[in-house]
Amino acid sequence: MSKPTFEQAITELERTVDKLESGDLDLETSLKDFERGIKIQNYCKNKLEEATLQLNLLLGDQKLTPLAPRKNPQQPLPQDSPSDLFDLE
Repeated sequence: MSKPTFEQAITELERTVDKLESGDLDLETSLKDFERGIKIQNYCKNKLEEATLQLNLLLGDQKLTPLAPRKNPQQPLPQDSPSDLFDLE
């Protein structure tokens, strides 16, 4: 299974939030979905940080002003979540 695109992950995050906001879930399912939502949110954040780094490299090659720097550039970017990101089990 390939990793989802950023857009697919955002769509799945929106679905998860909608389910949680519906109030129709039992506590156990809500906790699982909340945890899943956090994982998807982290995946999206990592993708955005990767894109920012790539844009900054491109802008630097053109002697243009880079985008806002990372808060802690010494800290390595976290690895992507497992490819089974959207699996509930």
